[in-house]
Amino acid sequence: MGIDNNITILSMNVRGLFSNKKKRLDVFDWAKGKHASIICFQETHSSKDVEKIWEEEWDNTCIFCQHNNRSAGVSIMFKKGLDFTIHDTKFDQNGRYIVIDITLFEQRLTLVCLYGYNTDEPLLFDDILYKIALYANTSILLCGDWNVVQDCNLDTYNILHKRNPKSREKIEEIIEKLELLDPWRTCHPTDKNFTWRQPSIKQSRLDYFLVTEDIYSLMKNTKIIPGYKTDHSAIVFTFSASLAKRGKGYWKFNSQLLRDVEYVEKIKTCIKDTISEYYLSGDIQNCLDVKLTCNDQLFFEIMKMKIRTLSISYSIEKNREDREHTSKLEKEVEQLENIMSMSPSVNVQATLHGKKLELENKREQKIEGLLLRSRANWHENGEKCSQYFCKLEKSNFIKKTMAELIDDQAQICQPLQRDVVALLKVLAMCLKSDNDLTRDLQLENLLNR
Repeated sequence: MGIDNNITILSMNVRGLFSNKKKRLDVFDWAKGKHASIICFQETHSSKDVEKIWEEEWDNTCIFCQHNNRSAGVSIMFKKGLDFTIHDTKFDQNGRYIVIDITLFEQRLTLVCLYGYNTDEPLLFDDILYKIALYANTSILLCGDWNVVQDCNLDTYNILHKRNPKSREKIEEIIEKLELLDPWRTCHPTDKNFTWRQPSIKQSRLDYFLVTEDIYSLMKNTKIIPGYKTDHSAIVFTFSASLAKRGKGYWKFNSQLLRDVEYVEKIKTCIKDTISEYYLSGDIQNCLDVKLTCNDQLFFEIMKMKIRTLSISYSIEKNREDREHTSKLEKEVEQLENIMSMSPSVNVQATLHGKKLELENKREQKIEGLLLRSRANWHENGEKCSQYFCKLEKSNFIKKTMAELIDDQAQICQPLQRDVVALLKVLAMCLKSDNDLTRDLQLENLLNR
C-alpha cells in the first residue's frame, strides 16, 4: 500500500476561543474529525500565556500569532503524524497573519494564514506580500478570512456597498505578482456560494484560498463546508504533496556547441565511426556512396542517437569544468578579500577587482541561459535580478510536469514509466537484430503501439 501524500488544509474563522474552554475543546474535536492535515483558524482571541495550554489541548504542534484575548489572532495547527518541517516563520504584531516556510513531505512551499481587517487596510496586504517575497519558494498557498470579496457581483448577496476597495485592489496586485489562482472560483466560475452570513440574509464569500499554478495542478478537491459554532463556513483544499521529482527533462541542443572546435571534431569522428560500424560496400570516404547493413531510415535514427549521447556527455563535462572554475574563482575572491581586510594594497585590490569581474562574467553566461530557457524575451539589462529568472525557470518546469494522465476510458492514472521502459527494451532488441526485415517489422510494431 502506497504512502498517502495528500495534504488537506481546512480554514475557518472561529469567532473567539479564549473565553469558553468548552467551545474551544468542542471546535478542536470537530476540526480533528474532518481529518485535515493542517488547520488554519482566524479570530482565535489567543494570548501569549495560553499558547502552551492550547497546544496541549490540541495534542500536537501549533503556531500562534496573537493580539489580545478579545480580538484578532490566528493559528496553524498540524495533524499528528504529518511529515513536515518548518524552516522559518513570520508573524504580524497585530495578530493578523502567520507566514511560514515549510516542507510537506517533499514539497516546499510558503503557507500563509491571515485574518483581514473589517476596515479598508491595504497596508496589511503590502506587509504580507513583503514577507512572502523573503522566501525563494515558487509554491505559495494563502488562506483565511480576508474580509474582502474578489467579485462584488458573484461573491455577495443583499449587500449594497462595495466595501474595502483599496484592499481589493491590493489583493488583485498580489494575485498578479505571484500568479495566484482562487481554486474554488476557478472550478466554479459562475456559481454563487458564500462563507459568511448574517440573520438579515446578508452573505459574502470572505474566506478563500489563493494558490500558485503548480499547487493548483496538484489539487484533488476544494470545497466550502458548514462551519461549527461560528457565522463563517469552513473552506477545504486538498492537494498532492508528491510532486514528481525533477529529472533530466527532455534534452535541447545548445547551438553554441557548434562554435566549439573540440565538439565539432568529436561529432565528425562520431559520424565516421558510425559509418564504419554499419559499412557494407562502396567508397567509405564518400558518405553518399556507401551501402550499409541496415536501411537508411534506421541508420539515420542510430546516427541521431549517437550524436545526442555524445552531445549530452560533452555538455555535462563542460558544465562540470565550469562549476569547478566558478568555485575556484569564488575561493580566490574570498582569500583576496581576507587579505584586503588584514593588509590592503593597490596590487591586491586590482587583483581582487579582476577576479570579481571574471566571476561576474561567468555568472552572466549562466543567467543568459536561464533567460533563454525561461522564455523571458521581454527582459532588459538590469530589469530583473538573477534570482527572478532562477525561480521562473523552476516555475516553468513545474507547469510542464504531468502529475496524472487520463486514459481512453476517461480514468485518471499515474504516468506509466514501466511502459516506457518496456518500449525502450523492444527498441534495443530491434537494434541488435541482424535481419533487416525482422528489424523493420519490430520497429513498425513498436511505432504502432
